[in-house]
Amino acid sequence: MSQAPLAVLLSPRPAEVRAAREVGARTLVLAPDLSAPGIREAVAVAHDALTVDWLDHPGLLMAIGQLSAYPARVSVFGFAEASALVAARVNEALRFPGNPHAAVAYLTDKVALRGKVNQLTGTPVRFEQCDRVTHLVAAAEQVGFPCVAKPRTGSGGQEVHLLRDVADAALLAAELVSDPVLIVEEFLDGPEYSVLAHSRDGEHTVLAVAEKHLSDGPGFTEDGHDLPAPLDPQDRARVEDLVTATLGAAGHRSGLSLTEVVRTEHGPRLIESHAHPGPGRLGDLLALATGTDPVALAVATALRLPVPEFHPPSGGRCAGIRILRLPPGRLLEAVHGIDEAYALPGVADIGITVRVGSHVPEATSRAAGHGFVTAVASCPGELEALLGKALSLLRPVVGEAAPEPKEEHTAA
Repeated sequence: MSQAPLAVLLSPRPAEVRAAREVGARTLVLAPDLSAPGIREAVAVAHDALTVDWLDHPGLLMAIGQLSAYPARVSVFGFAEASALVAARVNEALRFPGNPHAAVAYLTDKVALRGKVNQLTGTPVRFEQCDRVTHLVAAAEQVGFPCVAKPRTGSGGQEVHLLRDVADAALLAAELVSDPVLIVEEFLDGPEYSVLAHSRDGEHTVLAVAEKHLSDGPGFTEDGHDLPAPLDPQDRARVEDLVTATLGAAGHRSGLSLTEVVRTEHGPRLIESHAHPGPGRLGDLLALATGTDPVALAVATALRLPVPEFHPPSGGRCAGIRILRLPPGRLLEAVHGIDEAYALPGVADIGITVRVGSHVPEATSRAAGHGFVTAVASCPGELEALLGKALSLLRPVVGEAAPEPKEEHTAA
């Protein structure tokens, strides 16, 4: 009996392991701590698991180098920013199929990508690289206000700052404790979209365009996504053209990608792009709306297994996610109403990412929260009402804030 192709998964979610198994792959989970929350559940549904600090490249190669002799096709998969880069690097080193490491690295470099994509568009986005905090005000003035400052590398809206004027730029420069390499670029005004795509041999297929919901407060915090986005065919085609041009410019060849786009009065403009499906569970929404799991699509393609049939999202079925946020620093004592929310027809999943009995951490980015609700409905209005009702049923109980650490004084 022949051996099944092997999917090596770097710290995956349980759903990603299940998707790989469903297309016929054997699954091996690699993680630094197999007992960690989330990883423990992934290990439970995998064929095998191995404790490996996969950020240690020599150690990773030593741990799985023998898989080069595996009697069937092998590929390493990472579905987050760090793991996608590591997966591409190790696939190249061991000559496994996968996306070129240079392409994944290119997508993490916002300055290089912005410069390349600007050459492909009729209306480029103004930007400056800033290597020193003392140059931040000058860089922002060169770009023009309002503008956005963010790390040259990173994802998920981490450390993104809106600068409305010189005072904002000076304040940010004073707050930065080191000299991070930043990109300062013009603020793009308009509705935002997250575009999930799948590539095979350099051919890019847009799987879904999701509308992003943003709060009105400082930092434009993400409140969720709806899929498919309400776009007319012409606007959708222009968004898709920008995405495929961006992926082509980066040399992206295979696997999943997430590209964020703003539809301005001058047409769609790139925010950033990544060689993974992103933290917003868009893959889950695509599976709810179409029945196709993008992780299954990516694994089957790389391992040359039968590829699931894909049907683009239509107006008759839509899916969405809304983010739950809790007051940072407060003790989470309980979350009531979960069963009531689950009982609503169409609610697919509810997750609370803060352990009851622990203090609520600060959100790590504008896209991060402390929980979520996903749902599916027959039309956008029904979906919005359903998600709003489900969130209203969740009743977190939070206690006092964590006490400030006491300063220790030593006698002179």
